[in-house]
Amino acid sequence: MRLFRILFAFDAIGLLVLAYFFVEGLQYGAGGDYMGTWAPILLLPMVGLAGAWGLRANGRAGAANALLAVLAAPFVLYLLFIGLFVVLEPDMR
Repeated sequence: MRLFRILFAFDAIGLLVLAYFFVEGLQYGAGGDYMGTWAPILLLPMVGLAGAWGLRANGRAGAANALLAVLAAPFVLYLLFIGLFVVLEPDMR
């Protein structure tokens, strides 16, 4: 139960970050190509979150946790990448 909530919250925050970048990009008068590019980027995590919610509601908590863990992997890897820059402080001259 706790793992599901943690993974769900982490994935929801990641989806909110993606939605923020999508909305910021709309300010620049993006055309159809922009929407075509962002549609799968936004829809896949949304469908994954909805699917995990449905699995959990049907009593399949293990499958829901596995789905959320797969969705969380890119966000975790990105945070580790940013963390490397914070810790190593590369010289960018």
